[in-house]
Amino acid sequence: MTSTVAALVTDPDGRILLTPGRSAGPGLPAVALRPGETPRAAAGRAVALGAAGLVPRVGGPLVLDWAAGSAYHVFEAGEAGASAVRRITAGGTAGFVDLAELPTETDPVEVRRIAAALAARAGESTVYLEDGRPPPVLAMMRRYRIAPRLHGGAAWRWHTGPVPADLPVRHAWVWLFVPDGRVVVYVDVHGTAGLPGGTLETVDHGDPVAAAVREVREETQIEMTPPVHLGYLVDAPPGGPTVGRVRLAAVVTRIGRSAPDPATGTVHRRLLVPPRLVAELCGWGPGADGQTRAAVAAARDRGIAEAPGTAPVTEIPPDGSGILTGVRLLRPTDPT
Repeated sequence: MTSTVAALVTDPDGRILLTPGRSAGPGLPAVALRPGETPRAAAGRAVALGAAGLVPRVGGPLVLDWAAGSAYHVFEAGEAGASAVRRITAGGTAGFVDLAELPTETDPVEVRRIAAALAARAGESTVYLEDGRPPPVLAMMRRYRIAPRLHGGAAWRWHTGPVPADLPVRHAWVWLFVPDGRVVVYVDVHGTAGLPGGTLETVDHGDPVAAAVREVREETQIEMTPPVHLGYLVDAPPGGPTVGRVRLAAVVTRIGRSAPDPATGTVHRRLLVPPRLVAELCGWGPGADGQTRAAVAAARDRGIAEAPGTAPVTEIPPDGSGILTGVRLLRPTDPT
């Protein structure tokens, strides 16, 4: 693995220092990390090589980008004073460029990195990118305050077909599709994301479908078509009973106003997520590919095409309106 280290330097007017010597054209001052050299030291060396020998007082990391098997770091190198700007520009090779001019001065990946570095500087944070962009799920987690979590569900084994008679069913969750092919995911007050559904209760009489309909209504205030069985997961925890966790699929028909979950008293946020991002967002691991394919196939059988992974993630407003075509707002007077 190779590592490139760059530095963000701006002038008093906020323009960005670009230096020559890169195959893709001008870019941030950058060098290859040497054996035994720290990335922060390399950032100082990058500026010295491209900016008239001037060495900055380097701050912390702003960006870590992973692209084509290589790591690309951007460090904070601060603002150049007026005398430093004169020395740099007098050489005629390096110069300062307005943010609006960057697309004509350097390649698109570098433009994205610089924009991310400026945002990280403003927020006093560090940004992780892949090929100059935040990974879709990471961007979603930040925007909707979804917490990182280690989920035991990554160890559950997926099976198609009916649940064996000797396997007790503990939970039933629903892949709940909207007409544009996205899936409803709820986020609770602790930042945990998951499919709507939940634990079978006495009132469900052992019926996973009844439990799913009740739990979806309580958690998300959503009505749906009769759920169809996709398969089940086997959870065999060490020292505990082995149980089944059923997965169903359905299509949203009506959306109600957000309301407290009777079980917790909290109001969940309701997101619409492309199907291929659901497993990663919920922390199920790559073993969830089978159930994702089954859910997408079930939606396709009902005339709903899969939303691409690049489709936007949006939140259903608390009043349930203004978000979907072909889905009716559930009014308080409507029967459930």
